[in-house]
Amino acid sequence: MSLKVLIVDDDAGDRKLLRRLITQRGCPAEISEAASGEEARVNPDLEPDLIFLDYLLPDARGVDLISPLADRWPRAAICMMTGQGDEEIATLSIQRGAVDYLPKRNISAAALDRVIENGCKLARMRWQLEEHRADLSVFSEVLVHDLKAPIRSMRFLVEKLSEDLAEGTANEVQRDVQLIGKSADRLSELVTSLASHVHLDRETVEEQITIAELVEETRLSLLAEVERTGARVRLEGNATLTCHVPQIIQLLQNLIGNAIKYAGESPPEITVRCNQSNDAIHLEVADQGIGVPLEYRKSIFEPFKRLPVAAAIPGTGLGLATCRKVVERHGGRIWCDETATQGTIIHVNFPCRPPSQSRAD
Repeated sequence: MSLKVLIVDDDAGDRKLLRRLITQRGCPAEISEAASGEEARVNPDLEPDLIFLDYLLPDARGVDLISPLADRWPRAAICMMTGQGDEEIATLSIQRGAVDYLPKRNISAAALDRVIENGCKLARMRWQLEEHRADLSVFSEVLVHDLKAPIRSMRFLVEKLSEDLAEGTANEVQRDVQLIGKSADRLSELVTSLASHVHLDRETVEEQITIAELVEETRLSLLAEVERTGARVRLEGNATLTCHVPQIIQLLQNLIGNAIKYAGESPPEITVRCNQSNDAIHLEVADQGIGVPLEYRKSIFEPFKRLPVAAAIPGTGLGLATCRKVVERHGGRIWCDETATQGTIIHVNFPCRPPSQSRAD
């Protein structure tokens, strides 16, 4: 997989030197350049793994750009560069989030290897720790709020069941048992959803699989919902994706499951569209359901963000947040179509990557 590097420096000679040294390493690399902080930030297509950032830029000091760049690209390693060595600048850069500091007079192949190898590892560790912190926050939210409701309901129903058993009212007993079962299902759904959300960081082997196979496996996992609702799931186009297969099945299961759940009164009609370019695989999951109001289309991928119209429909508020985590862990992007006027269209972009392992038959 190519290393994506962004060089932010107003000196064309320094940019050329870095580009040459990176290219000479013999490893695949995609190198982008910017002559100012603003030029770096306005490029919507950049997703760098490593940023070389000059201390003095025409529009800002490099140290003042570390936090904004880290907020935009939390996985990226940032290395501060200066024309002259300065311990104060080095200290300030590291304090603000840079993974390394490199005086330009010391730029060499060996120094570059150190920054790339150690800096990228450190940035990934930082990002994973932040992800764990966020997951713990989600976990505590669920413990404090969502898990309490079905537990309270079950406790109440058990007490009521005891009373009905004592009175010998068979119909009431049967109803109590059914309600306890529903509360247990709700509790199980919450625990399963939470476990899926917080355990995505576990390393699994990437495999090569077609979108058609993924959709079919997803359809089989949702067979009960499909048959109960009469849902139709169609695939238009196909491509081969290198991915963590169980995670992508979970992604499609959440998206297609949502399309079934929020179909409204008509039988669900779901279309998965796929097309592949030289550098990306694009998926669309489109339905004809109740849709997402325009003001919620950017926030629905946040944990616990449920639509007001969905209040009466069972759900945890973690499904789409988990989808975003799956996509981002594959280096992709997910968003809700802002132009859709009927139903919902969810877009997913995955970068094209060579397979690390072919899927066993």
